[in-house]
Amino acid sequence: MRESSISRRRFVRRTATVAAGATLLGSVGGTASAATVPPYVSTRGHFDGDANLTAGHGTFDYDTVGTVPGIDGACASDLLVFVHGWKKKGDDADAEQAAREKFAHAKSTLEADGYWGTTIGYSWDNNEGSGWDSGWGTAQDIAVQNGSKLAQFLLDYKYYCGGTVRVACHSLGAEVTFSALEALDASSYWDDQGWRVESVHVLGGAVDNERPTLEHGDGYYAVANETRATFNYYSEDDNVLSTAYNTIEFDQALGETGKESGNTAPRNYTDYDATAQVGSDHSGYLDNCTDEMVYHMDNVSYFD
Repeated sequence: MRESSISRRRFVRRTATVAAGATLLGSVGGTASAATVPPYVSTRGHFDGDANLTAGHGTFDYDTVGTVPGIDGACASDLLVFVHGWKKKGDDADAEQAAREKFAHAKSTLEADGYWGTTIGYSWDNNEGSGWDSGWGTAQDIAVQNGSKLAQFLLDYKYYCGGTVRVACHSLGAEVTFSALEALDASSYWDDQGWRVESVHVLGGAVDNERPTLEHGDGYYAVANETRATFNYYSEDDNVLSTAYNTIEFDQALGETGKESGNTAPRNYTDYDATAQVGSDHSGYLDNCTDEMVYHMDNVSYFD
């Protein structure tokens, strides 16, 4: 997506309402048995099973659930947006509820390890599509298109609030995140303000391991130009990426190997080998890596 597109408030935001105010309750797996679900940006229902936009939605619009800082309420001094990953259509749990639980889990583990800022979620149509790949290709297409929507939210937040904004993502949420950074890199409005995402944290990223490198091109320049620092946490034993991703893509994922060997990454990009902490558990990054994430947030100046 070139210059385009993203500018200040080029859409009419459609806000989802939540009964009884800003918080939701849900049970959460992992270390948290129950937690408050943070507010979140949502594009649920924006795409159909063929990855086409549904009626009433465009390239840049998004909804909010709860009181999202800067959009529905006061600004946060430090805001982290957590983007969840893929959920195959037909999985047993409701996909949106699973996303809520992931946001609550992220908030809980980050705070337990010392993150003092505000965590919100980004919920997208990760369970659309079907077929031999269980909907992977459709979800991937939807993830790419969500890049423009996440980028628009980041631009809106910076316009209204300034301050510090970060993004963390898991699995196919990495596609949403890299696509958003590439969209920002194509936006003169964003660049004219001198804005950057303070830090990006990619957990078990289900994107090509060339994505942040010069050999990819757009991904390299998006990281270099639009983030102060980007951190990739990978596990060489990640059994989802080493089987499902490799089988479908005939390639290796960033979350399995780190950047492709021999390729050139930007100076502000760091691979962190989390194999010892995460092992084969693709869902185990939040339980095992948030201490490293918080350390990296606190020390961005050493990595930019």
